[in-house]
Amino acid sequence: MRIELSRDRLPELISLVEVIERHDHAPFRTLPSELEDYFDSGMDTESMGLVVDGVLAGYGVLRVPRDGGPLRCSGGTHPDFRGAGLGRQLIDFFNDASQRLAQGRLDAMMEIHVDEGRDSLVDLLQRAGFTPGGGYVQLRRSLSDSRVDVELPSFFKLVPWSDVQDTEVGRTYRDTLSGLSDALDSQFFVPEWSFLIVDGRSDRAKLAAYLLSHRYEQDWSAFGWSEGYTEELVVLPDYRGLHLATSLLNAAADAYQEAGMEFAGLDISVDSEGQSSMLDLFTHFGYEPVRNTTLYTKRVYPEA
Repeated sequence: MRIELSRDRLPELISLVEVIERHDHAPFRTLPSELEDYFDSGMDTESMGLVVDGVLAGYGVLRVPRDGGPLRCSGGTHPDFRGAGLGRQLIDFFNDASQRLAQGRLDAMMEIHVDEGRDSLVDLLQRAGFTPGGGYVQLRRSLSDSRVDVELPSFFKLVPWSDVQDTEVGRTYRDTLSGLSDALDSQFFVPEWSFLIVDGRSDRAKLAAYLLSHRYEQDWSAFGWSEGYTEELVVLPDYRGLHLATSLLNAAADAYQEAGMEFAGLDISVDSEGQSSMLDLFTHFGYEPVRNTTLYTKRVYPEA
């Protein structure tokens, strides 16, 4: 039976997603609060549940930011009910709901992230017209490894975010970062693991680079290790070539290690061939690839 997935089904959805992730050896664990966001995400959303013999056996959620962008597909089926056509029903739901949510945008695209090893899901998506188009690589770096020593240029200063977050200066930097990133507002953000580099060569210090860290503790059991995660690393254009990224990565690695973490982790985007200039850069810093995730996309209006 097909139903609209509403908030009162949240306990069943939480249980279903936990079973799916453990069975499929997913390299992450989804928190109940993240699933609750399906019903209060600030996005235009449609959702569906598949009930078999009174049990929530599958779910699909399609969301799109209200200012446009790709339509994000999420979903899965209970391992005990696979092979019964539920996956095909989820695809049909995505196809129908996407046309309602896209509201005639001829360039609208659906997207779904697929972790490596999900061959049956890849087969289902490709038969439904989804095609691979890039993705990302998860990297890690042992915190027991030595760091690459660098010195900041004169009049540049490394500032822990935790030292300034409640100050007037920190509020100014937050206003700047809010236009560049939403990582500061995440429930996973860790101020003590996040750093700024400021340029003090003028009367008013300017933001030159920043590193923002998150703590995804719920994922560590799936990984088999603990890690501090570098959510964003940005060097502003006027300051590139000064080794500021190295200084930020070293500072974050020290903070992760002091907190008892085993690894530093991050993801980098890759093209459809799995290539990125950043891959060589981070390998130079001692990071190693751990696993890949591929982005599959499909036009909402194939004939457009």
